[in-house]
Amino acid sequence: MWYGGWTAPVADGAGSARAVLRLFAAGGLPANVALMRLLMETARPEEAEAAIAAERAAAVSAEPAERLAGLGDLLRRHPQAWATVRGVLGEAEHDRLAGRDGPRHWAAVFDRLARLAPEASVALYALGSPDLLRAATDEVVGLMRNWGLLGRDRHLLEIGCGIGRLTLALAPELASAVGHDVSAEMIAEARRRAAGMPSLRFSQTEGRDLAGVPAASQDVVLAADVFPYLVEPDPALAERHVAEAARVLRPGGALLILNYSYRGDAARDRADLRASFARCGLVAEREGTRDLALWDALAFLGRKGPAGR
Repeated sequence: MWYGGWTAPVADGAGSARAVLRLFAAGGLPANVALMRLLMETARPEEAEAAIAAERAAAVSAEPAERLAGLGDLLRRHPQAWATVRGVLGEAEHDRLAGRDGPRHWAAVFDRLARLAPEASVALYALGSPDLLRAATDEVVGLMRNWGLLGRDRHLLEIGCGIGRLTLALAPELASAVGHDVSAEMIAEARRRAAGMPSLRFSQTEGRDLAGVPAASQDVVLAADVFPYLVEPDPALAERHVAEAARVLRPGGALLILNYSYRGDAARDRADLRASFARCGLVAEREGTRDLALWDALAFLGRKGPAGR
């Protein structure tokens, strides 16, 4: 399950739209992420376009005005974006997560989304565009390659693999890959896409641990925009998944988390994961860095030492 870039709204109403646009104009957000957030805050596509135009007119220098002009062009080039974002949001009922049985709730949500819009639902910041989705996927693969996480002798487990988008893209650079997800519909779609690829396996899980994965069997565990759905209902569930990742990693293996929460508190995320890594025998190599141009995810990378559990 990978929405990619979902965050809680900045505030309510027009003020939220202005906050998103001002952050973008100052260089604080990728254009596609800014547009996604703007569409989350506006009632109609015309309202989003008007907000961009108003902010551009109020810009005090050429650079932010040019950025905003480009954002308006992006919206016009992707007329499906508003319907995609609002349709996924309507199905997901994101604000109703608190107090629910998180894994069971999100299994039902992602089952519906797999039927409605499988690709949009796992990377909402791609705005329903196949080209943006492909570019965003390639960027994550490239990042993992540059960090030395891939290799034809490596075995990878992806937690919350969704339709297998990343697992499939990573497969040519791995010995094998396994994808887990709580959604039966997402797993069915992943298996359909991976037909004829014996190095890939996809399994539905209950989303509570990595039961069934042997200890010290994986070189990389990847969790892309999954931990927010564990942290929000129960931080202990997130802690358990870090411990489980450490258990299934071989010595020297790595856990890569892209986005730990949607709390909007990077310092808290860093502190929580630093503590979790230490308890589980993982050495933190990256603590909430922003390394992607098409997604504003925070990257956390922990490495299992020779004596790690």
